[in-house]
Amino acid sequence: MMNDLPSRPAGTPRWRGIVYPLLISAAALGVLVAALGFGLGVPDPGGAGAVGGGPPSGGTHVSETVLRVVAALAAVAAVATAGGWLARKLGQPPVIGEIATGLLLGPSFLAVLLPGSVEVFFPTAAKPLLGLLAQVGLILFMFAVGSEFDGSQLRRSGRIVGAVSQGSMIIPFVLGVLSAALVYREFAAGGIGFVPFALFLGTAMSITAFPVLARIVQESGLARHPLGTMAMTCAAACDVIAWGALAAAMAVASAGSIWGAGGTVLLAAGFAAVVLLAGRPLVRAADRWADRARVSSAARLLALLLLAFSLAWLTDLIGVHSIFGAFLAGTLVPHRKGSALTAVQTRLDSVNRRLLLPLFFVSVGMTVDLTQVTGHAGLLLAGALAVVTAVVGKLAGTTVTARAAGLPWRLSLGLGVLLNARGVTEIVVLRAGLDAGLINQNAFTVLVVMAVLTTVMTGPALHLLKLTRRPGAGSVHEGTAPASPAPADNASATPAKEMEPA
Repeated sequence: MMNDLPSRPAGTPRWRGIVYPLLISAAALGVLVAALGFGLGVPDPGGAGAVGGGPPSGGTHVSETVLRVVAALAAVAAVATAGGWLARKLGQPPVIGEIATGLLLGPSFLAVLLPGSVEVFFPTAAKPLLGLLAQVGLILFMFAVGSEFDGSQLRRSGRIVGAVSQGSMIIPFVLGVLSAALVYREFAAGGIGFVPFALFLGTAMSITAFPVLARIVQESGLARHPLGTMAMTCAAACDVIAWGALAAAMAVASAGSIWGAGGTVLLAAGFAAVVLLAGRPLVRAADRWADRARVSSAARLLALLLLAFSLAWLTDLIGVHSIFGAFLAGTLVPHRKGSALTAVQTRLDSVNRRLLLPLFFVSVGMTVDLTQVTGHAGLLLAGALAVVTAVVGKLAGTTVTARAAGLPWRLSLGLGVLLNARGVTEIVVLRAGLDAGLINQNAFTVLVVMAVLTTVMTGPALHLLKLTRRPGAGSVHEGTAPASPAPADNASATPAKEMEPA
């Protein structure tokens, strides 16, 4: 599963999981303090070294720029580690802590108290490279999501999963499109038409975060329970629908009309079909040849990077976002336990999640300026409408559809709560919409807050519904699951057949 951490080995002291991250953070902060002591975090007078500006009169040394980037990475890694650790202690996914850390460091809080604090984490001279590294982290993350996407679950799913997946997407999507008329003036970027904006807002309202949901399902003890299995399968189906809707919205935005976007959509669909049909056999054949030839891990790593960034570049040329190409490239990689290629991909994903991806999420948080929203009554009303539409649409669409398919009310509501978590996927979609000029900065701020709120409420809502399972009651934390999970409460006592696809 995405975002799953390896279980703690037997006999390993618990203090190591706390002390080691603190030591790493202290070392990173030490590097930062030393760099700041030499003035490396302060921009040159007159804007020298700033984005778009020329080099200083004496010339900027490469080592100085690199040191600024490394110092900024160390600072971001330190605060992201602390934020993720605190989020886990509070029962939340680590990404919530990383985004919240960015919010605290950005213009909403710390920058108000200490106006020069942004330069500590994102020095002006280092911003271009830091932005590039953040985008690299995003593409590698989407590549990892694609590599762990299990399409066989969708092929095996039956009537219940199909109905719930459609209901959990269609109803919030329709509500989002309808609400677009009310928030268009406040949220739409300058010059963007209503149709692409409405399509994007509907997509944003109907997103489910598959990677974060996997983590929530695991930590709630539902990984071996039919409720968790169904939630994961529905989330996978929702991801497919959401990426298609987002691609359509971006195609319409770039073409200027629905009819003009037809060519882009058809080209993107044809490209995806060719890649999946021809690419999978080629990649698998190459993997088998690499095993026989004993190709080194470095060569396999280079091949993965070329695959991910080549397809990301091609989809960008077609007119849809590069994240689609990265996701598509990931689906081509055979994910086999014990495979050398899988081991390389896993190590690449591990490094990315600990270094580059936190940079992306912290940078997202630092671009969110809550002070611009709280002082504007129209934006507050639009934001409240967005949050209510997202939550009510997802809960109602999932719960009603699941109940109509034959599930008990409490399990239907629990499924709606799980699919209401938006987290990582929503942030990626929102950033893509902002970069594509579909929404403005105020909309981005409000919708990021919506994504955080809908993710944070998932754990407490499951606990309120008594749908979480204790580690001692056959949960995933035991490492091995019993053949038939012992019920931890009334919800878990529901026969498994009621939760299985018909």
